[in-house]
Amino acid sequence: MANVFSTLGQKSKKPLSGVLVVSLIYAIYKAKKQFTKNIAGESSSSKKPALQEGKKKQKKVGVNAEFFEQMKKLLPICVPGVLSKESGLLVILATVLIARTWLDIWFSGFNGSVVKAIVSRDRKQFIAKAIVEFGLMMWPMSIVNNSLKLTINALALSFRERLTKHAHNQYLDGITFYKISNLDNRLQNADQLLTQDIDKFSDNLSHLYSDIAKPVVDIFLFAYKLGEAIGNEAPFFMIAYFVMSGVLLRAFSPPFGRYTAIEQKLEGDFRFTHSRIITHSEEIAFYRGGEREKEVVNNTFKKISNHVRKVYTLRFLNGIFDSVLVKYCATMTAYYLLARPVFDPRYATKHMGFDSDPTKLMEDYSRNSSYLINLSQAVGRLILTGRDLTRFAGYTSRVADLFDVLSDVRNGKYKRTMMSNEEDSGGASKNKVVDTNNTKGKVLIRDGVIIFDKVPIVTPNSDILLKDLSFQVSTGMNCLISGPNGCGKSSLFRILGDLWPLFGGNLTKPAANKLFYVPQKPYLPLGSFRDQVIYPDTRAEALSKGYDDKILMELLDTVHLGYLVEREGGWDAVQDWADVLSGGEKQRVAMARLFYHKPQFAILDECTSAVSVDIEATMYEHAREVDITLFTVSHRTSLIRHHEYLLRFDGEGHYEFRKMDPEDLTSAFGFGHGKSKPQAKLDQYNGDQE
Repeated sequence: MANVFSTLGQKSKKPLSGVLVVSLIYAIYKAKKQFTKNIAGESSSSKKPALQEGKKKQKKVGVNAEFFEQMKKLLPICVPGVLSKESGLLVILATVLIARTWLDIWFSGFNGSVVKAIVSRDRKQFIAKAIVEFGLMMWPMSIVNNSLKLTINALALSFRERLTKHAHNQYLDGITFYKISNLDNRLQNADQLLTQDIDKFSDNLSHLYSDIAKPVVDIFLFAYKLGEAIGNEAPFFMIAYFVMSGVLLRAFSPPFGRYTAIEQKLEGDFRFTHSRIITHSEEIAFYRGGEREKEVVNNTFKKISNHVRKVYTLRFLNGIFDSVLVKYCATMTAYYLLARPVFDPRYATKHMGFDSDPTKLMEDYSRNSSYLINLSQAVGRLILTGRDLTRFAGYTSRVADLFDVLSDVRNGKYKRTMMSNEEDSGGASKNKVVDTNNTKGKVLIRDGVIIFDKVPIVTPNSDILLKDLSFQVSTGMNCLISGPNGCGKSSLFRILGDLWPLFGGNLTKPAANKLFYVPQKPYLPLGSFRDQVIYPDTRAEALSKGYDDKILMELLDTVHLGYLVEREGGWDAVQDWADVLSGGEKQRVAMARLFYHKPQFAILDECTSAVSVDIEATMYEHAREVDITLFTVSHRTSLIRHHEYLLRFDGEGHYEFRKMDPEDLTSAFGFGHGKSKPQAKLDQYNGDQE
């Protein structure tokens, strides 16, 4: 290694080196400035509401006060206590790092002894050192090196387990996952944050500990050994040089932490375009939209490739500067410090400089050069860790943002981009924080009745679909809801189900477990066929309620699906049920699920559109028999006879609630055409969700 450094040192010319360093600094500065300008331009030109941050000061991602505040929140999650598994792993890792440093010190002295044996042509000493001693020491060296890798990987996995479980506990607490996707628009790709970003943060955090702890230990131990060998001022001189180099690197290095955060966000957008294709594959196939979708995904990927290409260019220029300053200039400094005790008697020590024996001089030089190389590498790694720390700050920022948003949403606060009124501010968008704890609406829990008392139907985007709604439905009063698209039918159910905040009035309703929702496209979870009927209960919970497979079969017979158990291979069969079952079978499974839970009130949203009229009538009659009161949204005239009351919206902010009149039942479906003003607002809100 010394010969290689010597060759490189001999080829360098001071004037040329100075010109190259200045040129590199200027090139990095210009590239950094241009790249930052491009990033700002791309951000301001994006049309997504969540990316319209041009008017808002861009958050600076880096090793700053905010980074340390974020780490103060995240570290207690990763290491919950002194007696935790993670604390034990950290102690083990520290022990392994000290053992690794001790072995490096041993190897430096061992290498000098081998060199001395070779130069003095002492065969016996060479065999004793190079063969016997090294043959014995290679086992502990191998064990320590691989233990270091194992402990770092175990620590990364443990950090990821802690963070992932903590995130899942918050994300899947109540309906937080719904609010994250539909109310708050600060997180565009929660799936990527919960999977990839937490994984990368954990991996970087585990390596960061070893990357900082190992150099610190090396610096103290090798500085002590080197001070004994060539003088106490030598290690301090070397450390001072590296500190100066670190300051220069810090001043001229681009903000790779922010670029990493941007790259992760672009990766999330790219992943989202592909997930949309999978979700809507049928519609895209019918429209023959493959070419259009290809253009979209290619454009999204092009943003990633352009960004990464520019970052690679900056890393190339910055890497050259790093190598010259930290590696090669440091090598020349090391040559001077090692040779000084030999050429200048004033700096001679008892370990080097006094003895004129060439073999002893070679041994001392070899040993001390190993000390100095290890010290230099330790300081260099510590300084370069600062650069890695900026990249780590990018992952820290994203993971901390995830937990901040989860905490806000769980506490009833959400933030989204609102569209101001055109007459007020020209239709400009702005971020608005909504605290549902301070809304004027009140929710009262009471069995057997649903009462809307002057409740406004307002979207989370603050668009008013209905100024106030008042009606009362008691047990046994089946109610049919009609009106044009976007008039507030689904919004009514979202407010009733606590999905949307209650901005005013009083809402009286039963507890959440006594309300049940059956959509047009039912959700079929991963699991067995039994799980499709009893979801979200487990089999043990179903048995505790008295529902064994025999009673579940009776529910399937009620919806005319008894044949499915045998056809699909039994109750424990596991399939991709969304693909295996037809549209009508899915809807009837959802109705069987309704009869299993037997709520007080059920919201049926076009949930029998793919079911024949005769089976539909059987299911509605069974619901009446088991005392399930129905709220039905449907345009099927066959369902009118199963309801006693009508709630009709006209789409212009008006409604009526009354008992069914046989003479004008057909008018209940007279608002199916045209698009009202509230519909335009709801379309805008739905567009925000997409």
